[in-house]
Amino acid sequence: MLTAMVESAAERDGIELYLSTHAVLGIPVPASLLVTAASGDPEHPGPLPVDTIADSLRGAHGRAAEIDTVTLPSGPAVRCRRTEHTEETKGLGQPEDQPNTVLDFYLPVPNSGAWLLLTFSTPMPVPEIADAQVEMFEAIAASLRWTYTS
Repeated sequence: MLTAMVESAAERDGIELYLSTHAVLGIPVPASLLVTAASGDPEHPGPLPVDTIADSLRGAHGRAAEIDTVTLPSGPAVRCRRTEHTEETKGLGQPEDQPNTVLDFYLPVPNSGAWLLLTFSTPMPVPEIADAQVEMFEAIAASLRWTYTS
């Protein structure tokens, strides 16, 4: 399973992958964070407005996702919460009616047209636990700060 996750992250051009196998009261509470970067569009230098990214995501996911523009300490961002069922989780026997909860944050990289994408995921079929995990994911995203050097 770990090999499949790492290969999937590499296929998505992941630059960082964090995995948690933490257990609470003996019950595993798995979570992952994949960090990827996307360079800007060379034909349109400079950052795209977050509203443009949000509208594009709404077009891609429709009503199957909660998509908002938010302001984090690092600046404006797009937040996208959705569910998905991957081949990896199907292979592990996760039932179709219990998809993963996924929370994406799209953050523009200052002074460039590039974007940083934080993809948090948890295969928690119990909504209350998934909601608690999402709160933790949001706190992690809110901890990001840009540092400027000269």
